[in-house]
Amino acid sequence: MPRDTSPVHGNIFLAPGIDSQLAHQLLDTPARRVIAEGRRGRLEEVCHDGTSYARKVYRVTKKSIHGTAVSWMPAFMRWGRVRRSWKAMLEGKKRAMPLPRVLCRSENRRQARLVTTWIPGEPLHHWHARQLQQSDDDSWQRSFAEWIGPQLYQLFDAGMTTRDLSPNNVLITGPTAGPWQFHLVDLDEARLQRFTDGESFIDQVIYSLSQVGHLPSTISPKVKLRALIAFLEAGGQRWADGQAEFSPRSTSFIDRRAARKKFMRQVIDGVLRFDRRKEKHLKKAGRTGRYAGWGLDDDGLPVPFDGARDET
Repeated sequence: MPRDTSPVHGNIFLAPGIDSQLAHQLLDTPARRVIAEGRRGRLEEVCHDGTSYARKVYRVTKKSIHGTAVSWMPAFMRWGRVRRSWKAMLEGKKRAMPLPRVLCRSENRRQARLVTTWIPGEPLHHWHARQLQQSDDDSWQRSFAEWIGPQLYQLFDAGMTTRDLSPNNVLITGPTAGPWQFHLVDLDEARLQRFTDGESFIDQVIYSLSQVGHLPSTISPKVKLRALIAFLEAGGQRWADGQAEFSPRSTSFIDRRAARKKFMRQVIDGVLRFDRRKEKHLKKAGRTGRYAGWGLDDDGLPVPFDGARDET
């Protein structure tokens, strides 16, 4: 099986063109700050020669069905998430996709580390909420919706599939009136497919659009609907038509308008399912704030994330 990495020694791997000395420094330099931390690992900012990099540390978190610690299982079973990110970013660079550029990774029995370029920006809903405080005019929101729809289409058109296209992983930069930049981060569940017109791929597109459309009420349904229409008009209509072709009731003639309505209905229903699930979990936890669970205060402004702290 061909290798897509170059081992430095043992468990350290380099992306093409990366110097081994730089890789060791990026892997071992103390974190400038921890961006987020949870049971599966943490995301850190590393600074080297005045340049910021992102370093993700993965932990072993599960037991096998036989009760054997995962740390003693083959590496491809232990570190599937980091390897998926690695492969997606390497392939994303070839396809000029708006993803971080991977630099190096290391693996051992206790943890894996992945270093990538630093992507500036804010999560989609945080960026929108901050701009909304400056201007609640409908014109820039309409323009933004008509811009982000095609950005999402280009991801799927390049073959991207992921089960984690949450608004937190879509980073936006730029002023209220634009121009804007779009990047996707956290590719642990991502793959880049060769074929993008099969039934399973269409189902994944619908699921991912539902995920990214699951947003706080600071973003109106009208804006979300406009973004979905822009997605279809940018080329996404092919998946609406393709879904009609795979339907048991399909005929040689496809009513494109009916296919579009069905596709949009499925995405909207998916968004509502995510909304209900979040509401249920928040209610169970006793969190009743206006924007609870979104990292926004009662006025709709982003608050500092609890996981972010200085390490210096």
